[in-house]
Amino acid sequence: MPRKPFTLSSVFGLPPAEAVDFFRQKGFKIGFDHRDVWQQEHQAAFTVAKAMQMDLLQDIRGQVDAALTDGTTFETFKAALKPNLVKRGWWGKAMMTDPADGQIKEVQLGSPRRLKTIYDTNLRTAHAEGQWARIQENKATLPYLMYDHTPSAHERKEHAAWDGLVLPADDSWWQSHMPVRAWGCKCRVIQMGQRQLDRQGLKVGEAPAERYSDYTNKRTGETQRVPAGVAPEFNYPPGGRRANLVGFMASRIEALPADLRPAAVMDLAKGSFAEWMKAPAGDWPIGVLRAAHAADMGLQTDVVRLSAVTMAKQAKEHPEIAADEYRHVQDAFARGRAIQEADKAMLFLLEEEGYVTVVKATQTGRAAFMTSFRRLSSRQVKRNEEIRRLLAKGQEK
Repeated sequence: MPRKPFTLSSVFGLPPAEAVDFFRQKGFKIGFDHRDVWQQEHQAAFTVAKAMQMDLLQDIRGQVDAALTDGTTFETFKAALKPNLVKRGWWGKAMMTDPADGQIKEVQLGSPRRLKTIYDTNLRTAHAEGQWARIQENKATLPYLMYDHTPSAHERKEHAAWDGLVLPADDSWWQSHMPVRAWGCKCRVIQMGQRQLDRQGLKVGEAPAERYSDYTNKRTGETQRVPAGVAPEFNYPPGGRRANLVGFMASRIEALPADLRPAAVMDLAKGSFAEWMKAPAGDWPIGVLRAAHAADMGLQTDVVRLSAVTMAKQAKEHPEIAADEYRHVQDAFARGRAIQEADKAMLFLLEEEGYVTVVKATQTGRAAFMTSFRRLSSRQVKRNEEIRRLLAKGQEK
């Protein structure tokens, strides 16, 4: 009987839905060197070093998405992608200017080895992040994780030593050791309950003592301590996709020309805001202030964020406000009546639609947060005392 072709889905043994969800909610980020997009930024953005055109990056991502979704083999992935890369001139060695220092350097573009790295790394990290999401959902009944080491081309003695280690799913050790933790790493974890441990004669152990080394990213200048057995590029906790994603989106909007930022915010509101609202994490970019209002509050940014804490409060106190109504926050910033009664706080009244929102700047002026959003009756719109009360409430946050 012929053997089935190797796929990562068959190795991990889980439906790809969570993995696909993780991958498809990524943004894009262009980088010349793999250290330009660093650590947890990969949870929020898809990147390929030296793929410096957005359409090229989109083409590569499309093939990774197809491989992840369809469970295709590396050979199928390579056969589909290589001709396009060759046609576009992104293959072999080339001379390119490094934007970090302006130097012209000989670099490696596409190659079979690079395609294998792109395929393995993106699919394995997507599966691992998807598995972590399932672990959190099931840990009440399956509260333990066992480290399952699989030999790889570049064997790591630390990973082999962790094989069979059982720890609670909430043990902090997993924050720095949940696979994938190195290039080419094939390790995984197996989630278990007490009955499974008993049947297999396994015992819950203790996290191994850590050894650290210092690593400096020469592209960013950042120095950090990295645990032994963990590659610096993979030294970040699992499960940060959603929080990192919205933070990345906010920074990406801030990098746009000023006249394009409001439209970008509105596009996000029409897209995945409703899903984020159900389980908020991180700070959602909810609107863009007019330049004069940002200046009045001493802000260094015009992008207003909605924190997960405030969103949870909104859902509890104002469940009547549907997700699509939050688009009126931007309307209020763009054409509403602004009332400022404090240096760092401003209220925006959208009288015709009957919405009011409060924005507060941080003390440093580096960020602005929406602290309240609600509907007002026509009578409340005309009552100054109601407006002042809402503003005072916003200043307390």
